[in-house]
Amino acid sequence: MTTVADRSVPEVDAIRHHYEVSNDFYRLLLGPTMMYSGGYWEEGEGLTEALDEAQERKLDRFVELAGAAGSRRVLDVGCGWGTMLNRLTTVHGVEQAVGLTLSRTQEAFIAGLDNPRITTRVESWEDHTTDDPYDAAFCINALEHFVSSTLPPRERTKKYRVFFNKVGAALKPGGRFVLHTMTAEALPMNRQLLDDLKFLQRSEFENCHIPHLHELTQAAEGLFDVVEIVNERESFAVACRAWLKLLAARRDEAVALEGEEVVARFERYLDIFAYTLEDKFFNNFRVTIARR
Repeated sequence: MTTVADRSVPEVDAIRHHYEVSNDFYRLLLGPTMMYSGGYWEEGEGLTEALDEAQERKLDRFVELAGAAGSRRVLDVGCGWGTMLNRLTTVHGVEQAVGLTLSRTQEAFIAGLDNPRITTRVESWEDHTTDDPYDAAFCINALEHFVSSTLPPRERTKKYRVFFNKVGAALKPGGRFVLHTMTAEALPMNRQLLDDLKFLQRSEFENCHIPHLHELTQAAEGLFDVVEIVNERESFAVACRAWLKLLAARRDEAVALEGEEVVARFERYLDIFAYTLEDKFFNNFRVTIARR
C-alpha cells in the first residue's frame, strides 16, 4: 500500500536529489544489505568483507533496544531501502512493518522485496497518521533531512518538537523509539572545513540541518523518558570508509550508471562525512527513548 505525497517543497527536492539516484548505483555503493548508516564491526573484521554482517548486527541491536521482536506493528521513519523493515519481519517475527520514505526509487526497491508484511508509504512524517498505534519505532539517520537549515534556532527546536510529538502520538504508551542521528559540535572552523560544509549544504543536502544534541533533548522533554544515549561516530566513519572503498573498486561501473558528476559528488561527500566524524566535528548518536 502506498500513499503518494508529492509536495513540491525544498526538503522533498533535496531528499530526492540525493536518494533518487538509481537503485543499481546504491547497490554497488552499499552492498547487498542496502543499509545507509554506521555498522557494528568486531575486532579483526575486514572493512568491506564484513560490511553486511556489521549492518545486520547493528539492526539486531536496535531491535533489542526497542523491544520490537515479536511485535504486531512497528514504524520506520525514513525507511531507506527497507532493510530494517525486512529484517523485522523475516528475522524478528514482527507481523507488520510500516516504512515512510519520500524517495520513489526506494519505494520501488522495497516493492521488489515482495514481502507482504511490509507496507511502504511515500509520505512525509508530518503527514503520517494512524488509528492503530505502533509497538515500537525507528528513525535511522533520516532526521538530518527533516528540518531546514534556513530556520532560526528557536524554530528548528519547535520543528523537532513537532516531530517527537508525531512519533509519540503514533506509539503505544511505553513504546520505545530508537533514533540514530548525526549531530554537530561547535568547533573552530578552518578553510577546508568551511568549504566542505558549504558543499554539503549547497550541492548535496541543500538546506538540510544536522541538529545539535540540545535541540533534540529540548524537543523531546516531557514526551519521552530517556533509556540510553550513546555516541557512535566511529561506526559511521568506518561505514563511510567502507563505501568509499567499494565505490573505488567499481568506479567505472558507477560512472557508467550515473555519470562522472554524480560519482564525484558521492566521493566528496562520503570523504567529508568520514573525516568530520573522525575529527569529532560531527557525532552520530544512538538515542533510545520510551513514550510516556
